[in-house]
Amino acid sequence: MHALIYLPGFNSGPQSEKSQQLQMAFPGLQVAHYDSWHPQQAYLQLDTLIQAADDPLLIGSSLGGFWAYQFASRLGLRCVLLNPCMHPERSLRYAVGKVTHYYSGETGVMTDADLDQYPTYRVAPHPRFDPMQHCTVLHEQGDETIPCQESVDNFSGRARLRLIAGGHHRFARLDIAITEIRASCASR
Repeated sequence: MHALIYLPGFNSGPQSEKSQQLQMAFPGLQVAHYDSWHPQQAYLQLDTLIQAADDPLLIGSSLGGFWAYQFASRLGLRCVLLNPCMHPERSLRYAVGKVTHYYSGETGVMTDADLDQYPTYRVAPHPRFDPMQHCTVLHEQGDETIPCQESVDNFSGRARLRLIAGGHHRFARLDIAITEIRASCASR
């Protein structure tokens, strides 16, 4: 089986409930631990992890969805995105200033300049990257943080997009995500 790498969202990590549930469903799943406050650091950390893996399937949630899509597109990989935050330069403005990691308690500062870097990480896709074949997007309509319209605007007709009734930003229907991840693994 090819590698599976999960990229959690802003201020999240391996300790999150979603990370742990995905690891239970997919033994051997790597959960990326990266600096979600500083895009340049995040990019370098994720690039090292992803480049070292054997043709990985990337699973990304929220901000992790942004990164999963950018790396899948650049490297011609497959990805499954859960409530993806495709415009962190806008969606994360609320968090500018002092930030505290939800699980580690680590503190730091995120600036407007940090957020302004995100558009520079949008890349032209690799020639073998076909979003209709390589990208599955699941977005719960009850997401209170990233409106599902963002996924409709970014992916309708350009990826396999599935809107799921109800839910919330933390992604309530992980059972659906697990089924879609298994299907993506099987189609490789």
